[in-house]
Amino acid sequence: MESAVRVWLAQQCEMMPGVTRGLVVVRAPEGDAIVPAAQWPDAKGDVRELAAVAGLAIRKGRTLAQAGPDGASWVAVPFGSANSQVGVVVLELEKGGEEDARDAIEDVRLGIAWLEVIKKRDAAKERLVAVLEFVSLAVEQERGSAGTTAVATEMATRLGFDRVSLGFSRRGRVTVEALSHSATFDRKANLIRDLSRAMEEACDQDAVILHPEPQGVTPRIVREHQQLARKYGAHSACTVPMAVAGKVMGAFTFERATPLPITTDTIQLCEDAVALVGPLLQLRHAHETRAWDRMRDWLAQHAAKLFGPHHPTLKLVASTLTLLVAFLALARADYRVVADATLEGRVQRAIVAGLDGYIAEAHARAGDLVQAGQMLGRLDERDLALEQRKLVALREQFRTESREALAGHDRIQVNILSAKLAQADAELDLITEQLQRTLLVAPFEGVVVRGDLSQSLGSPVERGEVLFEIAPLDGYRIILKVDERQISDVAVGASGRLALSAMPGSPLPLTVQKVTPVSVAEEGRNYFRVEARLERGAESLRPGMEGIAKIDVDRRSLFWIMTHELADWLRLWVWSWSL
Repeated sequence: MESAVRVWLAQQCEMMPGVTRGLVVVRAPEGDAIVPAAQWPDAKGDVRELAAVAGLAIRKGRTLAQAGPDGASWVAVPFGSANSQVGVVVLELEKGGEEDARDAIEDVRLGIAWLEVIKKRDAAKERLVAVLEFVSLAVEQERGSAGTTAVATEMATRLGFDRVSLGFSRRGRVTVEALSHSATFDRKANLIRDLSRAMEEACDQDAVILHPEPQGVTPRIVREHQQLARKYGAHSACTVPMAVAGKVMGAFTFERATPLPITTDTIQLCEDAVALVGPLLQLRHAHETRAWDRMRDWLAQHAAKLFGPHHPTLKLVASTLTLLVAFLALARADYRVVADATLEGRVQRAIVAGLDGYIAEAHARAGDLVQAGQMLGRLDERDLALEQRKLVALREQFRTESREALAGHDRIQVNILSAKLAQADAELDLITEQLQRTLLVAPFEGVVVRGDLSQSLGSPVERGEVLFEIAPLDGYRIILKVDERQISDVAVGASGRLALSAMPGSPLPLTVQKVTPVSVAEEGRNYFRVEARLERGAESLRPGMEGIAKIDVDRRSLFWIMTHELADWLRLWVWSWSL
């Protein structure tokens, strides 16, 4: 500011006729002393006489016009607010006339308006620089607690306070977190409790509290600040609330033991610093707070919204959810175990190839209804028929030779031929049986579940190979795949219903018959095989049909039915991590 004042004074003196010397003095930032800010024309000349006139003008608080030596005159014009003059402009005029003095005073007053603008601009710049330095200091610290202490100490040093304290608000109470020039302190000390009360006093009023209160300002409740100043020897104290997103989150308290009052500019600087540094410190403090405390604060914040006078939408949603949970907890419904189901025949017969051969005919395939004794297919018997004719001819030959030996009384030959004849009969019986096995016949009335030889005519088959599977139409069983997490709820004799994919609108009653104590892994999950019988059949049922079965267990609350799977998973997870 001094360079700007020097330029202003030089221009002012050069524009005004008869000015031989000029001086601008300002009040020191702290104290009643006056300090030269600029002088003209010689920056190092003797201006003690002008300084004496400036001091007299400051003490009297008004404009002065005083006669000087050799017919000259001095005029002193204070500038600043009505309650606090911050400086004086003193000019020495060659002529000591009263009219000349009045003209000079008027010219100086007009020029002081520009000086006030310069002063306000430089003061705002200085405040901005100071605030940015505070912010930089807070960012440089690795830990939030170190940052708060460093910022409080720097504020106390730079602004001329004996103690600066910082507190954060939590659930309506302010906790002191930092004191200037003190890395550690006893949180239970009387000073800390009194500082907390003073901060709470400012936070409750959401306003800057200054003690002693200056005249002409809105009166505030300053009881706690009065006690703080009286008990600890502070001449003046000021508390600036710290707001984040429109909500008071803490406060800074500034104390000064000397009788120097806290000026308006100092308060403005404090407010600017708190407005910028406060949210940063509060954010770092929140990150270092324990997770439990953050959760508790979050719950308290939302509880205040829920039970406070505002937020009707939140109250409506919370009431609806509460009524819904209450309904689910009190209402009861049938609890059922749901499982995938497959329909199978109670008896299932396999038609296999009785010998090695080739497929000659195919009269049925999967899905066909067959009667008992109905021909399903036939194997090629030509090789067996040739072998049969060969054995028949060989048997006749043995019979002829046996009769000739008997006629010749050759007993030994008769015995040999009798044995060969018996062997030929046995082989012929075997061939006859094999010829019977070439015929594939349905053993009972039912449906062909598996097998289609129409696309395999002439293909070779091996002995024992399954060609058809047949199931009866009057007996079925249901195979259920019950998840291992629900198998404890299934008991033999439990009833339920089955909805097949082919008949979703016609559920069939069922009864559990057997629970197999062996699990099967399928699709990444474990299932138990449960067998059940149908209490009532339908003509359209066919083995192999699939659907969904529901087994009735008992009546339980709707809330338990909807959440028991998640609760079981949580219990298992907690148990797996418990010691």
